[in-house]
Amino acid sequence: MLKFFFKISTLFIVLRGVTLYGFIAQKNVYQNWILAHVEDAVITKQQIEIEVSRAKQGKYLNAQSEAELHTKVLNVMIEKKIIVKEFDRMKGKLPENHVQKKYDEILKLHCDNDRLKFAEALQKQGKTTYSFKDEIRENAIVSFMYERNVIKPNTVSPLEIKHYYDTNRSKLIQERQFSIDQVMVTKENEEAITTIKSLLQQNLSYEKCCSQLTKIPGITVNHMDDLAETDVLPVITEKIATMSTYSFDNVPVDCGNQWIFLGLQNVKNAHALSLHEARNQIEHTLLGEKYQTLQEAWINTLKKKAYYVLL
Repeated sequence: MLKFFFKISTLFIVLRGVTLYGFIAQKNVYQNWILAHVEDAVITKQQIEIEVSRAKQGKYLNAQSEAELHTKVLNVMIEKKIIVKEFDRMKGKLPENHVQKKYDEILKLHCDNDRLKFAEALQKQGKTTYSFKDEIRENAIVSFMYERNVIKPNTVSPLEIKHYYDTNRSKLIQERQFSIDQVMVTKENEEAITTIKSLLQQNLSYEKCCSQLTKIPGITVNHMDDLAETDVLPVITEKIATMSTYSFDNVPVDCGNQWIFLGLQNVKNAHALSLHEARNQIEHTLLGEKYQTLQEAWINTLKKKAYYVLL
């Protein structure tokens, strides 16, 4: 049965045979104030603050007040714990060594297997190796449970697409886009740097220049089409502003231990999208909204039989 208290009007609450006395009166007892009990786990103020900080950095919960952000994060954490508990009830098991393998992948990707450096990075986020592994486990379980219990919709009607377009036309703007080539070389590779600069001074065609650059050993050439301006580093955007299309700049951009020589192939200016141009974007948005509605319906069925208390 659902037992969900928005306010505490008495001095104690009984949770499955365990009495929790006067949290308000005893607040100073807890250095890390408990905000919620969810099944057999707790959610603390510190955990919420950590996740709110991460949300702000990721900007995926933007345009919300501080209070709304805290509420959103708390709800997400409650739902995760309810889902994990349901997984445990059905005696679910993750693939063997899944958590350790994922942890090792992250360790290698972000800290080049430097465990001390990684532990320090986790500490700055208020996490330990144990709590981070527990987070990996929770995320894997949540993903699995949604895939198992919520069928993703795969169709949107033309009428739905047209209605969305008509009601959101002012928001359907294609921002400025760039197609670029990045030539990356480490700063200590002086021979390659000299070769690149010499090649760029030969007034070759753009295509010929790209072809010759790929033959230089010890460098990396990446071609990227239609990059949104907001997805490009400011230092790259500034460089692009000084360049003409189908040209390379002989002065590299400083990116830490690397130089980047930039080639600009094309620029697409911002413009309002036509229905044809916006169709795929709208379809993706509507499918996402439908899937979110189905997810909420499923999680609400779990909440009806879950036990959680807000303090």
